[in-house]
Amino acid sequence: MRTIFVPIIIVLLSAAAIQAAEHKPELIVEIGAEQVYEGQSVLYRVTLNHVEDPSPPELPGFDDFEVAPLGNRSLNSVQTTIINGRITKIERRGMQYDYRLTPRRAGLLVIPQPVAKVNGKIIKGRSVVLKVVAPEEQNVVFMQIAAEPNPVYPTQPFAITLQIDIKELPKPYADREPVRVQSTPPTLQIPWADDDWLPDGIEPNRNLQRWLGPLENRRGVGFNVNNLGQQDIFSLFDRRPSVFCPRPTRITRPDKNGDQHGYWRYKFTRKFVPKRIGRYEFGPVALKGTFATELDGRGELQGEQIYAVAQPIEFTVKDVPEEGRPESYIGAIGRFQLSGELSPKKAKVGDPMTLTLTLVGEGTLDDAYPPDLSLCCDIADRFKVYEATEEGGGDTRKFTYSLRPLMEGIEEFPSVPVAYFDVNSGKYVTLHTKAKRIEVAKAERLSDNQIVASRGGHSNNGRQIEVRREGIFVSATDLSELRDESVRPIRWLVGLGCMVVSYAVLAVVITLVRRRRGDLSGRRRRTAASRARRRLHNATVELKAGRTRDGVDHVRAAITGLVADMADLPQAGLTPRDVERRLRVSGVDVDLTDRIRTVLEACDAAKYGASDATVSELAEEAGVLLKPLLKKLK
Repeated sequence: MRTIFVPIIIVLLSAAAIQAAEHKPELIVEIGAEQVYEGQSVLYRVTLNHVEDPSPPELPGFDDFEVAPLGNRSLNSVQTTIINGRITKIERRGMQYDYRLTPRRAGLLVIPQPVAKVNGKIIKGRSVVLKVVAPEEQNVVFMQIAAEPNPVYPTQPFAITLQIDIKELPKPYADREPVRVQSTPPTLQIPWADDDWLPDGIEPNRNLQRWLGPLENRRGVGFNVNNLGQQDIFSLFDRRPSVFCPRPTRITRPDKNGDQHGYWRYKFTRKFVPKRIGRYEFGPVALKGTFATELDGRGELQGEQIYAVAQPIEFTVKDVPEEGRPESYIGAIGRFQLSGELSPKKAKVGDPMTLTLTLVGEGTLDDAYPPDLSLCCDIADRFKVYEATEEGGGDTRKFTYSLRPLMEGIEEFPSVPVAYFDVNSGKYVTLHTKAKRIEVAKAERLSDNQIVASRGGHSNNGRQIEVRREGIFVSATDLSELRDESVRPIRWLVGLGCMVVSYAVLAVVITLVRRRRGDLSGRRRRTAASRARRRLHNATVELKAGRTRDGVDHVRAAITGLVADMADLPQAGLTPRDVERRLRVSGVDVDLTDRIRTVLEACDAAKYGASDATVSELAEEAGVLLKPLLKKLK
């Protein structure tokens, strides 16, 4: 028997060793293409296989590339193939990370090894060689990127413009636009056209649909941008590539040799608002297409394959200057108005009063903080000021102070200065609240005679008071006749202790209430569910009234608003991909995340031809998804 079991044990151990080797953690590297033109991007995928709960890999040494994360997804797949009777099984369990790599120069570029730490050990993927081809010099298409103004301050709008100059057609076709004679529209890859590709800290003035929508050409004349219409919302109901064409102008400009020629100029201009200081890069932009450049022997136009690149530009968002910064500056940037309210207008020394300062306008208040009233001598000397609370959002901020007058006879509450930085003038602006007329009287105090007896120490009938167990009697002329006058320290200490505990509990309650009122993110989370349900109700009302577009907007806002409120994010500009990333970070199930993204993409697409019935189904689907989504986000 022993001789039989020994081979079996050896076989089992060998199989276990083989299986363990097959399931060893590994870092798999894949790339979308081995060769690209300068200015083009390439998909770079890193997969952590056979790893439980992995951390994102690190990408050290990627200096030759601009790296943009495109998200990640969980893997759980088994692929089995049979070739010539041989069974091959490929199993992947782990996490897949996608990136967009944009080369910064031409040549043979080495994509370095990605690195990940698994169970305390470092594992590396393979390095990859990418061939980046520089565009050939030509006279047909010239492109340039410009920013205006540059630099700017936070919240100061600016515009990025892509300028495309295309040489006019040979005669007799010179009066026709070059893009009107092409069977296939040229393609443009514009990084800042995609909301998901924008740098952190830069927000578009309009989302992708509102920006490019007015430029769409239904006849196919113009440029295809970022493959829209092939795998994006513009093509949900029409599989042809979407084409966009700004209105051109005719110009004369030098070619590469310095000779003057006629060109058609097209401009794609998009406006942005910076939210934080820093240095940003816009570009490069790549164009690829066939352009008519000459006539054949029969007088017909002949095309030439052209690839052109607009080199990237650097853009700066600078901090507000230190020079000239007033003490009353509170970190607000933009243009604002200030108002102040004080109540009550009549008080006594030591009575509580409430001061409310409200700042409203256009700009950013993300870093704004309450004005320091101790810098106002007229206030600090006459009032006890307590820490302010904050509330509001967007372009409004309200600061509420509790204060107590310290002396009688105060007839006016002084003006409060508040300074902000005006990005348009490039200067600090100081606002002042109006001085408030108030009356502060002396605090009332009761004398011992007022407490014990009437004025003069006698009652109206001239008799003294007397305390007895049975009540109060008259005709007692000696205070010693009052009931037990002995001091009981234990009772005093117990009473004092109760007062201290009561004061501490009251202070804690007041602090928690103030924090709760001042916790803007907490307030958003508490009201997120009711706000989402109200938006869905509004969507139903709009759809019944036949206002499909408004109904779609409410359906989309119900989901994006819920995600934004629960994560304390700005709702404006949230794309389906942004929502998907946030849900994955929050640990929401893949199936639920995919269903939500599908609804959002369908909402965006509904503006371009979906039927009312389809929109009604979207509203119903959104209502079904809200409850499990809220449960997961909590």
